Amino acid sequence: MKKTFNILRSLIALICLNSCEKVINLDLKNNTPKLVVEGNILLGLDTLIERQEIKLSSSANYTGNVFPVAVTNATVKVKEGANTYDFSHVGNGIYRSNFRGQINRVYQLMITYDGDTYEGIETLKNGPKLDSLSIVYQDGAFGDDGGDFVAINTKDPADQKNFYMWRLLINNEFLMNPTPGNRYRSIQKDEFFNGQPLFKYIPSDEFPVKKGDFVQMQQFNLSEQMYNYYFSIFNLTAASSITGDVPPGKILGNVLNITNPKKNALGYFGACSISIKSKQL
Repeated sequence: MKKTFNILRSLIALICLNSCEKVINLDLKNNTPKLVVEGNILLGLDTLIERQEIKLSSSANYTGNVFPVAVTNATVKVKEGANTYDFSHVGNGIYRSNFRGQINRVYQLMITYDGDTYEGIETLKNGPKLDSLSIVYQDGAFGDDGGDFVAINTKDPADQKNFYMWRLLINNEFLMNPTPGNRYRSIQKDEFFNGQPLFKYIPSDEFPVKKGDFVQMQQFNLSEQMYNYYFSIFNLTAASSITGDVPPGKILGNVLNITNPKKNALGYFGACSISIKSKQL
């Protein structure tokens, strides 16, 4: 499919080069940089996770050569019930604290930065473990080569409303291509398979594997709010030369500026359980 898309892009570009041109000046306003929050409180279902991590940066403008800048001077805390966990900056805008996430606990993120106070709240949801990984051969389509792909085996609980996101790592490199197809494969809700097994399901069918590769699949059990946020991200970035670009829009996260509501942060503070399976090919 990627080859087909590239051919279509080339044809469209050729047509555009031979068409009449009209200069359009875009007035892109440079807004005040915003705080960007990335991080989850994790509970490992089959892997012990005791180190939690939050990453902070400052957004860049539309124009100019300035990239997002790491925020290194914030105060970061997470509160859960009577417990308050202090996060220490370890470099490059990454803040860490050592504790274990717990099921159905409500976690409140508190950030003090540049005179403002930010807060985000999330509940850590339980979910199933990955049973195993399989390697499945799949024929190519639309000119793409076929190959062997990483598939998961698990079972969705019938007594829960579940939301999933999967991340594939090949040789310790995280791989994801936000195509229109992958937004419905790499992130899912159990609306149509509640209580059913997911057998040899391929969350990402654009990255074939070969003998000698070390593969890892991570299954995140999300809250509905967290699922809606990430699905919006996939939807916004999943454009193609066939479907066209998705109109840009503002995706709201859950980190609010308590001091100045007009300066809410970008990104999302999450809490979820995670199952991890690895396989040496």
